[in-house]
Amino acid sequence: KKIIMLSVIICAAIVTYNCSGGASDANKMITQKWQWESMKSKTMDEQIATLKIQADTTKDSASKAMLDQNVQMMDGIMEAMKTTTMQFNADGTFENNMTMMGKSDTKKGKWTISADGKKLYSNETKADNSEGKDTLEIRELTNDKLVLIAIDQKNEEMVITMKPIK
Repeated sequence: KKIIMLSVIICAAIVTYNCSGGASDANKMITQKWQWESMKSKTMDEQIATLKIQADTTKDSASKAMLDQNVQMMDGIMEAMKTTTMQFNADGTFENNMTMMGKSDTKKGKWTISADGKKLYSNETKADNSEGKDTLEIRELTNDKLVLIAIDQKNEEMVITMKPIK
């Protein structure tokens, strides 16, 4: 009976050790430089669709021109997001670089991944030395793809897909 019990304990320990690789495997895979590939957002899609409908249905040419310009600006913002890069370093620090409307912005901070490998926690050091904390769901993480889920102001999911820069 003692041998059977000892065997069960050893098997449980081996399974626990092998299955607990979630965060350590995720740490290894995420530690590289990533570039935004796309962002899907129901809220953003609805805003763009509303602007397009307004632009298509307005009779006033000045209002139509302004709405068309807003649609182009929103499309431009979505396209500019693709220049965003995230460098996750092995020491638990990150650097986020974004260029939009001719201005570059670099944010730095620290990151960790939950024990189950399903959450990415970040602490960004802001210009005024305050910290901005964020938690993102890791929907998918491989060596070739990172899909993160953020929640917007309307409590809707934003799906951010990134690819590694090789």
